[in-house]
Amino acid sequence: MHNITFLPTNITAAVEGGTILEAAIAAGLRLDAPCGGRGKCGKCKVRANSETVLACQTLIDGDLTVDLSEAAGHRILMGGLSREVAADPAVKSVIVDVLKPSTSDLRDCYTRLLAALAEKEVEISLVYPEVLQKLYATLEANSYTVEVLYYQNELIAIRKPGEPLYGAAFDIGTTTIAAYLIDLYTGAELASASMLNPQTTYGADVIMRTKYSVEHGVGELTRLIRSALNDLTQECLTHVLGDASNLALVTVVGNTCMHHLFAGINPEPLAYAPYTAAITEALTLNAREFGFSGVLPGAKLFLFPNIAGFVGADTVGAALAAEMDEAEEITLLIDIGTNGEMVLGDKTRLVTCSTAAGPAFEGAAISCGMRGAEGAIDHVTLEVSDPLKPAVKISLSVIGGESTPAKGVCGSGLIDAVSEFVRTGIVDESGKFSFGGSEFSLSPGVTITQKDIREIQLAKGAMAAGIEMMCAKLGISDGDIRRVLIAGAFGSYMRPESACGIGLIPKQLLPVVSAIGNAAGQGAKLAAISIAEFTRAAGLAKKMEYLELAADPAFNDIFVDHLSFE
Repeated sequence: MHNITFLPTNITAAVEGGTILEAAIAAGLRLDAPCGGRGKCGKCKVRANSETVLACQTLIDGDLTVDLSEAAGHRILMGGLSREVAADPAVKSVIVDVLKPSTSDLRDCYTRLLAALAEKEVEISLVYPEVLQKLYATLEANSYTVEVLYYQNELIAIRKPGEPLYGAAFDIGTTTIAAYLIDLYTGAELASASMLNPQTTYGADVIMRTKYSVEHGVGELTRLIRSALNDLTQECLTHVLGDASNLALVTVVGNTCMHHLFAGINPEPLAYAPYTAAITEALTLNAREFGFSGVLPGAKLFLFPNIAGFVGADTVGAALAAEMDEAEEITLLIDIGTNGEMVLGDKTRLVTCSTAAGPAFEGAAISCGMRGAEGAIDHVTLEVSDPLKPAVKISLSVIGGESTPAKGVCGSGLIDAVSEFVRTGIVDESGKFSFGGSEFSLSPGVTITQKDIREIQLAKGAMAAGIEMMCAKLGISDGDIRRVLIAGAFGSYMRPESACGIGLIPKQLLPVVSAIGNAAGQGAKLAAISIAEFTRAAGLAKKMEYLELAADPAFNDIFVDHLSFE
């Protein structure tokens, strides 16, 4: 056995062999491994006995000290487009006075409780054993005046009146997870928390995790995501000095792969043509069965519907937050994550599609790319006197502040840099460096290569082609679009000028572009606050027409047309 000590936590794992990455997993530590540990991305660098190595490729043959201190925290977007809705959650509350037993009334406790509920016009036909087990004691302890929580015909819990009542809303992203704690009585957000998705150890994108599921099953990935949601719930409750025993409702959004993995469904259908989902319907489930410990016996879990294999419940959540179903004018909703999902239309008709854009924008396929963490260049401005001899003045913004050394470049910085290259003529229309070189240095050790430019061309070309094809489906031109809503963390930090500068978004739409933050998470919150919003989400999913770009013979030609820079 070999002892592997991880710094700065001083956690030690005893392993027989394997790689440093596998030892970190065994120790409960999660390293970023976008390529799933195949040694292709170079992102899992660590210091092992003072030498920089790739954790996924370094075999253990003796005791080792591994320094993870450079693994910085990531910038996770929590806020977003919000709107007021009346608090009307799916789990209802009513206070009843139950008749006490007497010699003249020998009915059982449950019968007398049902009679009291009937007076409030509440009909119950399903009860959980744990509720019955505590029924007599709860009635006695509260002098037979109790609060009853119920969902439709289900008796969720009986308890002392005046206790808090919580709901939890989650956005499970491929990269990050956002959690929100809601007061179900008022609809107010009480606390929020976030973390990196612990599944990133098994790959950066849904393709890698789907492949892992096909080869190894979903057990580990499902366990990780359920544990993460439970941990985030406890973190939120700690902020308000609350207890899970008052949590009655959970809502969850996520892309189709994340949705399936959370539900314990193998996403194998996403790996093979025609790339269908295993299930698209909205689901109402029991929260306890999905890893939420200590919650009320009948706490409900609302899992948003999917639309297709690569347009998931997170897109439904974002469309709900943006009220796409009531849009009076043509609106384009774009959510750029590890995939690029888009919705176009108004209240009369909506179309949606997905493009494989995100990995490049999130740094996974970029030589010096990284996610939005400390040390990432997030914005770039250039001043160039002669593009053929690029003696340039480079202005950089680095996450962490002016004194933070640049370690790499994240998506927003990458888009800025390429847009500036195009604007100044450093990169020509075809995407080649005009000065004849193969890379451009932004900062010591941080460069943009010719291959990186190509990756951006492929990503932006796919997005632009998707927009054009959705317009064609609706019989409109991009000039008919009156609003462009950019959802997600990347969209919130990206400069619209840069997105238009590289042709990701049509240039004439720049004046109508606005960022709406984590709209998917806001949609999950709305569904926790109001059952009508969850019902509305299900209707939205059915209304959206899915456009499979790859199945259209015209896609390749349109895609190629959008590869060049103007």
